[in-house]
Amino acid sequence: MKRALWICALLALPASAGAEGETDYDPAYCGGADFSERPTFSPLTDLPALLGGIATYRANPALLYYGPGDGDPWTNWYLEPDQRLALAKLAVMRGILDAYSLWDTYLGWFPPAAPCPPEAATVRQLDGTCNDALRPAMGAAGVRFGRNVMPLKPAAQAETDTLMDPNPREISRVLMTRDGGETVRAPFLNLLAAAWIQFQIHDWFNHTNHTDAFHHIPLAEDDPLWRPWRPSMAVAKTQPDPMRQAFEAPLPPVYQNEVTHWWDGSQIYGSDVATAERLRAFEGGKLLLDEDGLLPEAEDGFSDTGFRRNWWVGLSLFHTLFAQEHNAIAEMLADAYPQWDDQQLYDRARLINSALIVKIHTIEWTPAIIPNPTLEVGMNTNWGGLNAYFDPPLAALPPGVPESLAPILFGVAGGALDRKTYPSAEALTAGGVPAAQAQQVAALFNGEVPFSLTEEFVSVYRMHPLLPEGIELRSAARDVPAGKVDIAKTRDRKARQLLERLGLTDLAYSFGTQSPGQLVLRNYPTFMQQLEIPLLGPLDLAAVDVLRDRERGVPRYNEFRRQLFLRPLASIDELTDDADLRARLKQIYGAEPEAIERVDLLVGTLAEGTRPTCYGFGETLFQVFTLMATRRIQADRFYTDDFTPEVYTPEGMAWIADNGLKSVLLRHLQGLADTGLGEISNAFHPWPR
Repeated sequence: MKRALWICALLALPASAGAEGETDYDPAYCGGADFSERPTFSPLTDLPALLGGIATYRANPALLYYGPGDGDPWTNWYLEPDQRLALAKLAVMRGILDAYSLWDTYLGWFPPAAPCPPEAATVRQLDGTCNDALRPAMGAAGVRFGRNVMPLKPAAQAETDTLMDPNPREISRVLMTRDGGETVRAPFLNLLAAAWIQFQIHDWFNHTNHTDAFHHIPLAEDDPLWRPWRPSMAVAKTQPDPMRQAFEAPLPPVYQNEVTHWWDGSQIYGSDVATAERLRAFEGGKLLLDEDGLLPEAEDGFSDTGFRRNWWVGLSLFHTLFAQEHNAIAEMLADAYPQWDDQQLYDRARLINSALIVKIHTIEWTPAIIPNPTLEVGMNTNWGGLNAYFDPPLAALPPGVPESLAPILFGVAGGALDRKTYPSAEALTAGGVPAAQAQQVAALFNGEVPFSLTEEFVSVYRMHPLLPEGIELRSAARDVPAGKVDIAKTRDRKARQLLERLGLTDLAYSFGTQSPGQLVLRNYPTFMQQLEIPLLGPLDLAAVDVLRDRERGVPRYNEFRRQLFLRPLASIDELTDDADLRARLKQIYGAEPEAIERVDLLVGTLAEGTRPTCYGFGETLFQVFTLMATRRIQADRFYTDDFTPEVYTPEGMAWIADNGLKSVLLRHLQGLADTGLGEISNAFHPWPR
């Protein structure tokens, strides 16, 4: 840790993280376009340096870490003073993961799908089928989650004997509970960022739970949730895939995704025809909205939308906003193509709206939560290519530059669809897998790797600490307080009641002018540790988060690092410099050096005291983001081969290019025009008041 601080001081950069694992933030360096100058690269001098760096680090991946024998387990790209080499290191890190960390969970078969209709060539199917003509079920709702850890490894197996060791509820009480109920805030974000990520997660994944099979987490007698008649907390087990075949016995437990794996706006539109049709106006390609521009109210008092579990007012805000955006896009298309019918307008508006959401997440939300200048270039490269930073820009791939680097130079979006293949037995052996095992793995897994989101991807998005205890409500017109409401009182039908009382404009202003929580230990929302579930009793989501990883075979922290090509830590002392946190971690997991092997993934990632400069989370989570952020764009033909004016229309492509969250907010909430939102470019940054 001292080494990182010394190098940062030498480079005049902010240190990676404070002793408490909290993110150091210097607006003069962090914060992206609103606070720092956009870099420019020369294709004549900087491109050769970048390509040379990639070649060097591919040949010697050890250079991605501190020097051999120094005992420091952390990566070093963010301490690289030459931004070109920092980008090269990120590219190589992702390339290693891309080659070795994508695995299917079907052995010898794949789910069938109905024949694709002709319109599927240019229209997304609601259930996610027909994105890939060779494998129509790929990415569809009901298809299994994949893995980033090779499924045949012991590290990918579900825990049984150690499922309750240490007790997940005790982990929550000792390591997750907020000190005095006070939220540790992230000063570089606003609360829209917390609501946004849940809005996205509901598009990406959801497991199915048993209704009649439960885990029982023991409760200590001094636990406020303990009762003599209720000595344990019931947690529904995850429902394994009932279609698993007998010959798939070598696999760990496998689970289905209830929603589509694609980044297709399914949280707005649904993942089936019945849901989608319930939400449509069937006029002008639009979605149903009431006379106040709000989502229709369902019989139970909720706002009706494509996915509405775990509903609260932050979700209500974004679901309403992007339903309004869909309708604005439909109106634009109707003006441009008056001959189109309702279905044509709906299908194209859905495509355009979903792509805009992907762009916002890629080049706005991600650089906001990890506002490192090099990472911001990397994420913009992921969408539009490094060519946007070249002066003058490249007209084509330069001679001698391999085609595999085209996505780096010209962007993943609009590039070629990328079909992944499994590593060969020779490649696995070269990567350290024993030859006999490598042959076995290659025999079972060969050919193309079907696209899916992964269990590890699900695990790294456990970001509940972003939620504060309450929301300070403010008037956008006068910037005056309008009260404070506990997050717990904005859930379910109360979300709509608050939205109707406050209005969308004031709600968005309230979110934009306050910060969320940091992703650190001892910062879990209190109400989430004491939810009441009808007929079942109390539920602690922090305990559930820990339990789910163990149940689903996601490795614990140190093994997770090994499996994702990061160096393991030698002890808990390397995890954090904070003396109190160290003591608490050792209280739960043990004081001996090998206790680091028992630390759960969620606990370890929240505890990481060494974090890339300006990052809201550490490098262990980032390792999965590095891979999957690109993978889910590259594998989707609607963001690669078919991300074209012919499919999206020229007007649709312009709409995606010209808009972001700020313009969406200002289009539909014109009362925000005179607020601090107008002074910043990234709407996830705190709005000046």
